[in-house]
Amino acid sequence: MPFTYALVDLCTPAILLLLSFGLFSQGAWSHEYNWMMLLSGVFYATCIGVQGGYSRYNNRSFSDRLAITFKTWFFNVFFLLVLLFIYLSELDFDRIVTAIWVVFTPFFIMAIKLAIQHYSRRYAQTKIQVAVLGRHYEFNEFEYAMLEQQGVELTYFSLKDQGDIETNIMKVSPDYLLLNLEAPATNQLIKELTHLDLKGVRLIVLHRFMETFLRKCYIPYDGEDLSYLEKVRPYTLRNFILKRAIDWLAIIGIGVLCSPLMLYAVLKIKLQSPGSTLFTQSRVGLGGKNFTAIKFRSMHENAHFNPYTQKEDPRIFPFGHVMRKFRIDELPQLWNVLRKDMHLVGPRTEWDILVENYEKEIPYYHERHLVRPGISGWAQVCYPYGANLEDARQKLMYDLYYIKHWSIWLEMETLLRTVVVVLGRKGL
Repeated sequence: MPFTYALVDLCTPAILLLLSFGLFSQGAWSHEYNWMMLLSGVFYATCIGVQGGYSRYNNRSFSDRLAITFKTWFFNVFFLLVLLFIYLSELDFDRIVTAIWVVFTPFFIMAIKLAIQHYSRRYAQTKIQVAVLGRHYEFNEFEYAMLEQQGVELTYFSLKDQGDIETNIMKVSPDYLLLNLEAPATNQLIKELTHLDLKGVRLIVLHRFMETFLRKCYIPYDGEDLSYLEKVRPYTLRNFILKRAIDWLAIIGIGVLCSPLMLYAVLKIKLQSPGSTLFTQSRVGLGGKNFTAIKFRSMHENAHFNPYTQKEDPRIFPFGHVMRKFRIDELPQLWNVLRKDMHLVGPRTEWDILVENYEKEIPYYHERHLVRPGISGWAQVCYPYGANLEDARQKLMYDLYYIKHWSIWLEMETLLRTVVVVLGRKGL
């Protein structure tokens, strides 16, 4: 895989330059293009390699790969143009060809790599071997499925196993040793772990493993890890301005495109379930303050009370199911985004009655209120629908990851995943 990715980075810029020139240029090929073809791929692949992009241990998150791909590509194009300008007194590039090549090349590179990654999983023989020492945290079925998608294979070891723990672990030649200990490490264990580290086995603690491979922040059940109060912080001013710019684009774009759909939803609701069209509820927002969230009503009025929605819930009328599948019922919340109650993307808005119970049972639940909630969110696109306290805990792990690691690239990934969820009719 690393060799294949390097080959893609090396050859794709040259191939796309040839295609762009053949399709859009009206002039003749000049020798400057030869230098552009040769140097662009070499510089780009070299810079990706320097950043560890071809390492077996590189970061696998889509948002980080997106950031590295685009940032590195545009930096290399700028550097290349400056270099060619210095050594070639006259530059004879077709502006249209160059612009198309510069803009679309990173998209093609990402698309090719994603396709390779997708199809290689079917034929990959080599797994990422992770030795797990201890069972302090038990991974659920959903987490096992995510690890399997990434080609990660877990092998469990216990301190109670017979024989030398160092020897037992080295038998599987793991890439990582996950420290999932039920109790603090002894001096003897630390010595053995040090020996494993010197032999090339990468030690990784539980919270780091979950952030890297599962892209969620581990919440200890005992609530003793006070580092959350330091590590999870609200958006900086720069990030907040970027998010509000995205919010306004969404209000204008989605509002205009979906206005006929919203009108159709109003008519269908009135036909299938007489009563009010909109549903309002007190939700908890920034700083733990309540606000009134607006949605299209998807349940019959005066339905029996249950804070959780079940599958095939009889309270939901037929078109209500359709709205929930395609997230149509969320569209009126654009008004909440306009009023600054919410963002387009953020932690899911929760009912104030449920929040009161969650804060009593789940450590650090209030940390999600450091930022405004969102119509869509990282937890909503990564985790299936939840209907109990443990599901709320799992979703909080994703919300905290989103807040802690927010970037414009993670925002883009969340929006792309939202589109996939909606088009795939996986709405909740």
